[in-house]
Amino acid sequence: MSIHDVILNAQGLLGRTRKNAQSPEEEELFRVAIAALRFISETGTVYPFEDYLQLGQDAPPYAVASFKTIEEADTWLQQHPEPPHGAFVLVADAYHIVMYVRELGDRRMFPHPITESLLEQLKKEAPAGTLASLGTREEGLAWLRTQAELPLRAYLLIAGRRHVALYHRNLQHYAVYPLPRTTAPPDGAPRPRHLPPG
Repeated sequence: MSIHDVILNAQGLLGRTRKNAQSPEEEELFRVAIAALRFISETGTVYPFEDYLQLGQDAPPYAVASFKTIEEADTWLQQHPEPPHGAFVLVADAYHIVMYVRELGDRRMFPHPITESLLEQLKKEAPAGTLASLGTREEGLAWLRTQAELPLRAYLLIAGRRHVALYHRNLQHYAVYPLPRTTAPPDGAPRPRHLPPG
């Protein structure tokens, strides 16, 4: 079934379900959901939406743009005719969230804590086995580009430290992060004790 058919069928389902809404407020929510799908069709974002639907668990949180520096990102934000309020952008691979108040013309961008929580989760999921070992981030990126199929997520050993590379397919960009190190307890804090075998 094509994405166009999926959207039409979803609109039809919402329309039929809307007739059984339990309150005017619930009916309004159905109307908004139907309008959101129509908006996707009418603004030419059907195929990006299809890509978004197909993202698997290995895909990183969606970002609409990527910049090397905060200055580049700020220039983009100030020149954008309609900044994407609430969207993520990457600045030096760190997630930032776009805030835009149309009525005031206020445009800002803030670091978002999703980066830290994402890396903590990815650290837990890192494989215990041997990783591809490379000297620099650039060598790691070059190695990833030689793979027959670009992985959405890859764990690498770069300069002796474990990293994860996340592929943003819509941006054709790998974001590469060092995984958090396991921190030792501070001085004076109790340390784990190893009991002798029973």
